[in-house]
Amino acid sequence: MKHIIVPYDFSEEAYNGLSLALLLANQYTADIHIVYVQRRQPDFAHLSLEAERELVEKEFNTLHAKIASALPHPATIECTIERGKIYQEIITKAKSYQETVIVTSTHGASGFEEFFLGSNTLKILAASETPVYTIRHGIHPTAIKNLIFPLDTSFESRQKAPTAVQVAKQWNATIHLVTTSNGYDEGELRKLNVYLAQCEDYFREHNLNYTTFRGEKEELVALTNQYVQRIEDPLVLITMRDKSTPHIFMIGEKSQRLISTSTAPVLVLPPTVIPITDSFRTSGN
Repeated sequence: MKHIIVPYDFSEEAYNGLSLALLLANQYTADIHIVYVQRRQPDFAHLSLEAERELVEKEFNTLHAKIASALPHPATIECTIERGKIYQEIITKAKSYQETVIVTSTHGASGFEEFFLGSNTLKILAASETPVYTIRHGIHPTAIKNLIFPLDTSFESRQKAPTAVQVAKQWNATIHLVTTSNGYDEGELRKLNVYLAQCEDYFREHNLNYTTFRGEKEELVALTNQYVQRIEDPLVLITMRDKSTPHIFMIGEKSQRLISTSTAPVLVLPPTVIPITDSFRTSGN
């Protein structure tokens, strides 16, 4: 991670996303790129686009002075103003750098949605080819001590393993494999057991601390959220959608529910960001 893209609208929720970006920047010595996007037509009836831009530039100067000292040398902060559609400008910015992540709060257009993703967040997730960190309103970002790894047979779950290894090593964190028997027939349970054993072997090979927690009656999203409450300083690791999700949907239903309801920050990966090429068999055999 060398570059962190942060969509910003000067709301309290957006500042919380920036706080998470600062935490990551300090851990990875990464540059932060804060992006404010003007619509092609003024959002504020009393302001022209030019006046809005002048106001944003002034606010950016204040923001830069406030947070610049929180970054480690030689990391930098860049504040830019773009014009267009928010998600498109954020994705374009992310594509202009290598080793990039996006960090965004999940509030919607009016800033008060507690259990629904805003349309811009959804579109960023759907279009992103890089990992996206999300954080809900009211969640205070902290150093990552525990990485929660929800596992099922259709979530592209195992393909998260290389990223889990990277994150766990970077933060010296423990990985928590969380899975459930709920809803599986005998054949699916065998498949789940194979996947679970593969993940455990993979983490052992990389000398990582991990634990395995298996529910019986709970649905996976609910179980993951319950598990978050039991441990300190967690990060949840998921993929944007599974292979069986029709492309008409922007992200998978499980993914969206976890992002919308988790009381921990969530790292959302595009499908197969880092292909597993060693002892992991993607067929599950």
